Amino acid sequence: MARDGRQTDRQALSPSPPRGFAASAAAPFGDELAHAAARFLKASQWFGDLGAIVRAHRDYTGHGLFHDRSTGEFFLAASLDSLPSGEPIATFSDEASFTRWLAAQSDRSLSGDIPTGMPQFDRDPGNQRVTRHLILQHVSPEEGL
Repeated sequence: MARDGRQTDRQALSPSPPRGFAASAAAPFGDELAHAAARFLKASQWFGDLGAIVRAHRDYTGHGLFHDRSTGEFFLAASLDSLPSGEPIATFSDEASFTRWLAAQSDRSLSGDIPTGMPQFDRDPGNQRVTRHLILQHVSPEEGL
């Protein structure tokens, strides 16, 4: 909150985390969610050849997960207007390496609160990051998650 009681832009754009967020922030996403995310990314068509798990609004949209059907790569990138912005932060040449990496991640590991040595990732911790909640919002109901 701003000193005058108004929400800041950051608060207005960041959805409230689900109940139990603090307790589960360090829990790895796990294989089931990682594979569901990969299936979603491969099946979705966000823009051109890109599949995406990303926030959909104007301007800075934090970080997102993307799949480029033309190259087969999966990647984590900062996003602007819901599209990758700048160089990818992490790139995975195939689905197996992407799901292995994503399964080991957690809300905390992707929050930016833990220094990684990657300036483009460590900047602006907690602001519109990839979270379990974001992934679940994108994964289709048929996934049963």
